[in-house]
Amino acid sequence: MKGTRGRILTSISGFLLCWLAAVGFSTSALAAGYVPPAQASVPDQLELALDHLRNLEYDAAQKGVEGWLRQHPDDLRGLNYLGNVMLQREMFRRELLENQVYGPRGAAFRDEKPPLPAGFQQELFGILGKAEALADGRLKQNSRDEEALYWGGVAHVTRAIFRLTLTRERLAALREAKEARKLHAQLLALNPGFVDARLVVGTYDYVVGSLPWYMKVLASLVGYRGDRARGLEEIKRVTEQGRWAREDAKSFLAILYFREKRYAEALVILQGLAQSYPRNFLLPQEMARVYKAQGDWRAAAAAYSAILARYEANVPGYGRIPLAKILYQAGQTRAQLGEREEALRLYERAAKRAENDLYVYRAELAAAGLCWQLNRRADARRKYERVANAVPSTDEGKAARRSLKQLEESR
Repeated sequence: MKGTRGRILTSISGFLLCWLAAVGFSTSALAAGYVPPAQASVPDQLELALDHLRNLEYDAAQKGVEGWLRQHPDDLRGLNYLGNVMLQREMFRRELLENQVYGPRGAAFRDEKPPLPAGFQQELFGILGKAEALADGRLKQNSRDEEALYWGGVAHVTRAIFRLTLTRERLAALREAKEARKLHAQLLALNPGFVDARLVVGTYDYVVGSLPWYMKVLASLVGYRGDRARGLEEIKRVTEQGRWAREDAKSFLAILYFREKRYAEALVILQGLAQSYPRNFLLPQEMARVYKAQGDWRAAAAAYSAILARYEANVPGYGRIPLAKILYQAGQTRAQLGEREEALRLYERAAKRAENDLYVYRAELAAAGLCWQLNRRADARRKYERVANAVPSTDEGKAARRSLKQLEESR
């Protein structure tokens, strides 16, 4: 039985990477918590900070949360928000907020563990530890303290995301996720109307319920049960009836709809989120990803053109886009449409970027391929040589050397 449990833990923890793609828009999805009804109609400093967080404005978000905590140092909501701001900023820096990194062979599945900033884990866990200790203390005094149950669970989810995405400790992440589900399930048993708590419970149900049938059988033997359809319905219910987690539950649902190939429904949600959070440039990127999955390359090309137009027009938030990557992806869509000259223009613009970005060389490699197709062999050779010399140990550098050899052999 012990070996079976280990296999189940490994399988579920690996699958968790798929649903953690949902944090691509905002890890605050798991921190959009409960506020007593008497306070619900009054926008507070934390709500404003949360808007900054959803728009990827981490400095402003952190400033707002820290200002709140100076006045309310033991506020569970504020402590969890601060932890989420810290975590999401680091994930953003590592480009772990884009859902494509959680797909097959995505970066999130790689074993390498880039070093964390000095003191980052200690500071993050210190904040989460304080929140958990406060929640535990309140639960010892009153085991029916709904707010303490909710925020105690949120602290575990934040640790799960950290361990899964940054330190790649999958089994430890699963244990944290299980504890979060346990606390939120306990909360729902006390108060089924606390709809926001259904986000974690529903997501867990979806994950376990999506395992292959033979893994489900084994999972049931060691106490893991889920229901994929029920999980989707629970998350959808949060998007419709939740008060504080409603907007962020939409992010989860959009990702799961994408996974279910329910592309039209995913697009409707993403379009609404993009209107609500116009400075979050990841949202139109996700829309382009859905268009590509549908095979609608014209719509995908238009989406990337719109992103670039906003960058050129200095639209707030768009000055931070990863320009080389967007240009490369835009070039791919044009190439798919057979618009080789436009694709080449986009690739070459990306390749001229000065930053140390692998997409610069991916774009140069793609441009070299197009030059070869267009019988511009000298240009192709020069571009291949640049990639081969600049990043020799990367997949791009190796591909460039292979192409140079083929180019010479085809003379």
